Amino acid sequence: MWKNSFIKKNWDIITILIIYMSISVILFKFFQYKIAGDEISYIDIARAYAAGHWENAINGYWSPLYSWLMAPFLFIIGFKPLYGVYISRILAIIIGFFVLLSVRRLGNVFNIDGTILRLFMASLILPVVLYVFLYPTPDILLVLMLTLYLSLIYDESYRTKLSYGILCGVIGALAYFTKSFAFPFFLVHFVLSNVLFYYKSVNFEKKIILKNLLLGLTIFFVFSGLWIGTISTKYDKLTFSTAGEYNQALVGPEYKDNTFDKGISPIYSIGLIQPPNNDTTSIWGDLSYFKMNKWSPFASWKDFSYEIELIISNIIYTFNIVESFMFIAIIILIAMIFMTISSKIDKKTKNKLNYILITMLIYIGGYWLIIPEWRYLWIIFILLTMSSFIIIDSLHKNHLISIHVRNIFLIFLFCSFIFQPALELSYFANQNFLDYNISKNLELNYNAHGNFASDNWDGASGIAYYLNSKYFGGTKKTNNTTLIDQELVNNNIDYYFVWNNPKILLLKDYHEILNDTKNNLVIYKRNTL
Repeated sequence: MWKNSFIKKNWDIITILIIYMSISVILFKFFQYKIAGDEISYIDIARAYAAGHWENAINGYWSPLYSWLMAPFLFIIGFKPLYGVYISRILAIIIGFFVLLSVRRLGNVFNIDGTILRLFMASLILPVVLYVFLYPTPDILLVLMLTLYLSLIYDESYRTKLSYGILCGVIGALAYFTKSFAFPFFLVHFVLSNVLFYYKSVNFEKKIILKNLLLGLTIFFVFSGLWIGTISTKYDKLTFSTAGEYNQALVGPEYKDNTFDKGISPIYSIGLIQPPNNDTTSIWGDLSYFKMNKWSPFASWKDFSYEIELIISNIIYTFNIVESFMFIAIIILIAMIFMTISSKIDKKTKNKLNYILITMLIYIGGYWLIIPEWRYLWIIFILLTMSSFIIIDSLHKNHLISIHVRNIFLIFLFCSFIFQPALELSYFANQNFLDYNISKNLELNYNAHGNFASDNWDGASGIAYYLNSKYFGGTKKTNNTTLIDQELVNNNIDYYFVWNNPKILLLKDYHEILNDTKNNLVIYKRNTL
């Protein structure tokens, strides 16, 4: 009886989750070998934890929670490169499952009506699938943590129950363990939200809000402090993350041609770099060890002006990113602002949209100081999508549009939000698994292993990972084969990959073993092997 009533009450989200899992299972084979540098780093860290190599596993650049979730599975089944990729992919799918549940809770907190909520949730299926397969990294886990946190902080019960403050602190700490960016975001958002609630609440609620603020911050700092202490001890300096230091240096004037371009990391041009320890595939596994020249926007007026230009360019860049994925994003944003100031819109709707606007501004404002990326903005996509459905529903409820017009708008929104993800999935699903195929060829025919290098940074990191080998990155940019040969020998490189270069290199200490004209790749092997 209970089972039947549960299914009847939740048939909509059950259906959505079944569709999501079915699509994920179907598409798995099309993305099963896809691997990139960030994902390799998290898998390497998980492998180090599973092997008990704590010193190498503790990492100040890559946050730990995603790797912690993978580590038990690698400990149980043992490590093979393909196992790591599969576990990461399956974990991302499971996280996506809970993201949908968490977003549904957030929708209920914002009192989105049944039909509207169902359509909103249905419109998220393909975007979540795309994000899971394209970026099986902690970015999707951060979305889960943030939507859970928002569903607690914006719940009316937050003002009357101390447990909500405690939960916010716990989830805030978990978000920090997921990505270090969540540390400043949570502090700013949590404090500001409580201040707003305090001044908008009646007297008996104010005491609860203050207690929730103190409880949430205390728990957040206690849990976060454990990790801060751990990485600060390892790197001999007080830090909550070395990622912020690296990225802040990266966008400085020394590494950027102009403020409208991304920072160009010197690892792409400095030459070959030895991996920092035995548990990492490349230096990308812990960029804390790579020294960047620091800068400060307050060092001079010139640097301050540069920071202002950087922020302006990042704002423009952010809009370009969001528009590329959600072409009506600007219209939604303008509509949100208009709705919050319109006298024809009810107060509850205004509050919902104000909360969402504040959240988006705080979140994205942090990235404006450095550099936004497409994968960082997924929570923004979700909040914009939710806002669009809230707006259309509100216009109807406030008698500004008829139900027929409302339904037309809803169908248009749904189609708009699934079009781009469907297109992207189709495009990326048809890509060849080049790294995996080359690695299998080298393994079967040449028993390849050891130290790898390439003529460009991205040339062979995935191949090295699949062959359980070390990747030293790209050689220095030069046409002098003697210098290339010397750099390879000095770094004890066993295999050298050259892409898109029609000229065969005459290297003294290396000979050609594979000329793949289809992929414009030539592979050289050291003579002494």
